Amino acid sequence: MSLMTGISYTVWGSAALVFVRVVALFATAPVTGSQVLPPTVRILLAMLVAYFALGLGVPAAPPPEAMFPLALLAQVLVGAGLGLLATLMFTLFHTAGAVLDAELGFTVAQVFNPFSAAGTETLIANWFDAFGTYLFLAVGGVQLLLLAAVQSLRIVPINVTEIVLKQGFLAAGVQAFTGSFLIATELAAPIVLALLFVDLVGAVLGRLMPQLNVLSFNIPVKMWLGIGLVAVALPLMIDAARLGLLQMGQDLTQYLTGV
Repeated sequence: MSLMTGISYTVWGSAALVFVRVVALFATAPVTGSQVLPPTVRILLAMLVAYFALGLGVPAAPPPEAMFPLALLAQVLVGAGLGLLATLMFTLFHTAGAVLDAELGFTVAQVFNPFSAAGTETLIANWFDAFGTYLFLAVGGVQLLLLAAVQSLRIVPINVTEIVLKQGFLAAGVQAFTGSFLIATELAAPIVLALLFVDLVGAVLGRLMPQLNVLSFNIPVKMWLGIGLVAVALPLMIDAARLGLLQMGQDLTQYLTGV
């Protein structure tokens, strides 16, 4: 017996399961999961992607109608897992920016104003987030997410009613975390080393000239030098975005095969 009069369960069941998986992916993925994007737009995009995915042909029919709630929950887990893995790799820009903020002294504003909202004074991290979003769109991050959504329907069919986390799932999470951290370290390391050299010069000058206020010397020099080095390092961010996108594709594939 169909739950919807006039529409076969095979039709609306498949459409609902595909839509739930896609909307869970969009809700947790970078850019589409941002608070800047209205929920209505996110839902409309998910409906559009689900429509085209159904047009390409879903390789499996929905499960028995009694198992539909479990299948619905499974779609949420699969879609949200894909989005969270993509977001974890996307955070490499924020991680690199947060490290540079600490070295440049921009985070000291939170010490003087402890009631400020968290992250509002992390200037480089916020700028890296904005520029990283642009790079994510420019190098094809959204296209990769759409491809992952369609491919997931072939690798993990919509008629699954339980999710068994295999060894590949944990490996995908660890690989995404370590890959994001390593790329962020490679991006921020040259600038951090240059700033450490400034600290060393300041320490030497402080020993040679005790009357010199080392703190007043270090802070402006490190700030201007760091901003200049960030501008010089912009091409490295483009390379980091490409590496992150490649790593994200590998993580998503490993996650799907490990579910």
